Amino acid sequence: MPDVAVPGAAGTARARGAVVYGLLSLAGMEVALPLSALREVVSCPAEFSPLPATVPGLLGAMVLRELPVPVLDLRAGLGGGSDPHGERVVVILAHDGRLLGIVGDRLRGITPLPEGELHAVRAQGDPLLFSAAFRHPVDGDVISVLDVAGVLGLPGVPTVREPARSAGGAVAVTAGDAGPARRGARRTLTLLRCGDHVLALDAAHVHTTLAGAAPRPSVLDSDVCRGVRDYGDREVAVVDLLTVLGLGHLPAGELEPGAGLVLDLGRGYVVLALSAVLDIVEVDAGAILPVPAFSTHRPDLVSGMVEAERFGQCLVLDGEVLRADADLRAYGSVNTSTVQPVTGAAGAGTSGTGASGTGAGGSGPPIDRGPSYLTYSLGVDVCSPLDQVVEILPFPATWTPTGVGSEVLGIVLHRSGAVPVLCTATLLGREPAVPGPATCLLLVRADGEQVGFAVEALRSIDPLSWRERSGAGARTPLESLHSAPLVRVGGSERLLPEVDLVALARRVRGDVPDAESPGEPALVF
Repeated sequence: MPDVAVPGAAGTARARGAVVYGLLSLAGMEVALPLSALREVVSCPAEFSPLPATVPGLLGAMVLRELPVPVLDLRAGLGGGSDPHGERVVVILAHDGRLLGIVGDRLRGITPLPEGELHAVRAQGDPLLFSAAFRHPVDGDVISVLDVAGVLGLPGVPTVREPARSAGGAVAVTAGDAGPARRGARRTLTLLRCGDHVLALDAAHVHTTLAGAAPRPSVLDSDVCRGVRDYGDREVAVVDLLTVLGLGHLPAGELEPGAGLVLDLGRGYVVLALSAVLDIVEVDAGAILPVPAFSTHRPDLVSGMVEAERFGQCLVLDGEVLRADADLRAYGSVNTSTVQPVTGAAGAGTSGTGASGTGAGGSGPPIDRGPSYLTYSLGVDVCSPLDQVVEILPFPATWTPTGVGSEVLGIVLHRSGAVPVLCTATLLGREPAVPGPATCLLLVRADGEQVGFAVEALRSIDPLSWRERSGAGARTPLESLHSAPLVRVGGSERLLPEVDLVALARRVRGDVPDAESPGEPALVF
């Protein structure tokens, strides 16, 4: 197998107090190593050079870039079986300026972990080779933290001195690293394969990596979104990075292995669908050559091109611009909790037309363009502030009719509450359509109560670019689309009616809407 990357996790320093661990399958167990002690992961050679030492599990030495590194097999000592014919990797450990390789089954990825979630482990008698344990935040597996100092300090185990590093040389990636700016003339890049393309992203922008779960279908599915998958207690959109870059689509067969890179957008997460994580490399910043803007579909997302050893030419992505991309941030803002409903910013009754750029997925840094809007169909396309929608649900196969009228279709149970299902088209004076495969519910929280608005189909998520100036005096309750203010979203020039779903829910309940101040200025972004 090719060398496996340990994606740099400097970006996880955004979560204060988090330590980043590399995860390794070893002797049928899952173990973790702090990234500060993990130098790289390489393929296990077919043979090792013998060493004049008799230590249980010592396989010999391998040559790593002209440096002989002793390699130890811990699997028997940890109580697991050893399969000499299976595909294996060698993990290069570093401690106090000394290097040692240990054999493992495979590298599983990386994960950040807050300090409070790490639990010390002790035993009477012989010292343990692992010093702590934690529960994996995604799949719940128990992970044992290998005691690197204890392994390198085992009696009789040979180690080799780590080569000195020059001021401009390689720099270890740790959770406290501030990113590319502190590396001077060096850039640490994570190499990714997406279909036939090799891409590179600064290690500082890699939050964590995932594997082993293909995305599930979702009402968010589009050319960009290929489904959703669980990350911790959230259901997160899986985004086709090739489509975002205008390079086509990731083949459907490449989605099955479930490789993904989690991108922290500040206001939520997205998973970038990958074919594989290839390697981590350090390059001179000057080796990244600029790419003429006219030659790529998204020149704003491409910072250059570099020649990567063993993998050839690859496009280097601008991580900061990628994290600020309006489409990705829109998908990040609708992360759905798998534990309990997420209360959106509109829960306090706001109309969501402010320019803060904060979505339902949580607070975060403002973006340059306006807040995100969800465009959907009621026979005609309309849109609503995305921060009013706390969850998007498939249209229920059954519900309990209430006989209230044509506006209220019935009640469904969702999580721990009874949710009224409203016919949005009827509420706005339009003829409702027969529910189809694309019909879904927009779950909205108004004054602490949840309601579901049935819509025919979702269209897109785009930032607000212009909003019609309000007329003088208080706005009257929205009775039909003819009385709705007009907005423009994304790069489109068409005008769409804006539906205030929170106000619409209050109207159904018979509440009096809050008056708006006269002469509200137009929002222009």
